[in-house]
Amino acid sequence: MTGAPRDGSKNPAPRPRWMLSIQAGFWRFLMSIGMLLHKLAPPRPPKPNFSRHIPATISGKAGTIPLQFYLPMDYESQKRLWSNRARDDLDGLSEEEDGLPMGKGKNRRVSTSLSTLSQRVRRRSQSGKRWGNYPVVINFHGGGFTLGTATDDARWCGTVVNECHAVVISVDYRKAPEYPFPTAVEDGVDALLWVHGHADELGIDKDKIALSGFSSGGNMAITVALRLWDEQNGFTRDDLSRPNSRQKAERALHGSATLLGSESSSSTKVPSDDPNIEILRPEDSPPVSPLNGPSHARLNPTQIKEAATTVTHKHLPDVSIRCIVPWYPSLDYTRTREQRRATNVRKDQELPAVFTNLFDDSYLHPPDTISLDSPYLSPGVAPTSLLKNALPYEIIMHTCEFDMLLDEGKDFRARLESPEIGKHVTYIMVEGVPHGWDKAPNPLKPTPGVREHYLRACREMRRVFGTQVGVQERPTGFGPSAAPRGSIAVVR
Repeated sequence: MTGAPRDGSKNPAPRPRWMLSIQAGFWRFLMSIGMLLHKLAPPRPPKPNFSRHIPATISGKAGTIPLQFYLPMDYESQKRLWSNRARDDLDGLSEEEDGLPMGKGKNRRVSTSLSTLSQRVRRRSQSGKRWGNYPVVINFHGGGFTLGTATDDARWCGTVVNECHAVVISVDYRKAPEYPFPTAVEDGVDALLWVHGHADELGIDKDKIALSGFSSGGNMAITVALRLWDEQNGFTRDDLSRPNSRQKAERALHGSATLLGSESSSSTKVPSDDPNIEILRPEDSPPVSPLNGPSHARLNPTQIKEAATTVTHKHLPDVSIRCIVPWYPSLDYTRTREQRRATNVRKDQELPAVFTNLFDDSYLHPPDTISLDSPYLSPGVAPTSLLKNALPYEIIMHTCEFDMLLDEGKDFRARLESPEIGKHVTYIMVEGVPHGWDKAPNPLKPTPGVREHYLRACREMRRVFGTQVGVQERPTGFGPSAAPRGSIAVVR
């Protein structure tokens, strides 16, 4: 299914890229003012502690991806205490004891031993855990893949840092129309792989990685996991122009026609009638064919050996995602905007068409080449086997009652909980609120319910991450909280 008009009209002429860029720039400026007002509401949300720029590799489009880091209160002190001072002190004391002259008597030995013991006890009393092993939450902001920045979700990031004692990394992925589908999703995969590869340096636990996101970022929290799974397994569902290393090797071994013959990102193109062409079905597992057949006969032994080595050895790490936390995500682009709007019970609470048309025209560009049922775009209609294998067991999902995306959220929940997929979904429909209700640009009036729902989501994330040393829950008027003493609630 490609190129369907998103507003239900008949084949409107697509806007040129330069026009979309001008319009996107205008709305980005206005949105920055709205987010400034949102952040002015007391208490102020935290600013990132530092940022990193990482190279883009998966998309094949050169560039960098900024990452914004939000850190727990004790992050730096723990790092200094356990990574530097503790090791140096213990090494120095050990050397001093080893070089102690035998003729000095027992008193000095006893004194040194007591000093060593007291310093060790003091270090353990200063903190309940050593450096590292922080959970990490990788967050994707909203804005229809076109607007927004990595600091838009600062209140959520600050709440997760305090409540889950986690490092939060917000990804400033490249946006449309300058970078249309699927660049944003592939930038998300790059961010996830980079964080996993630098876990020791960052002091995070590789086994406690979660993804979160809002609106289009909620879509990315899911599609990044799907895209990563395919990349790890060497299975390219999209265009032939950008095969990965394993795909190239398989083509060398088994012939060039191992994928659907299409220049677009389609998983539903009509297959060729040529009996010599092997069709890869999205619902099937990635195939590994034997080294035989006519294509094999055309290769010399050196080519066969090199290709077989590339197919056999994976170059990507085995990244395990613990849970996904999507907030009011877009899930099914096979539904037109007209169909989506028809499901909303409060028409006055809908996103204006000027925004949704800009989002769709910018991200789904050029429109006649985009497969609307691609799992990297519409996870709601992704193959069952992909959802079962690529997504973690724990999904914590929120939808909004007055949202055109509500129905596809409910349908997706039902699919995930079905026996065929078997995920555990913690699902909350926030009553009486529109899409993006937690980002209201009113600095004087707090938005009801935001803190309660953020705390509830964080409590579920703590359950998934497991018990952490020194993290204790206590009751509050908004629900159980595990924020450290002295921290500031960043949501009223």
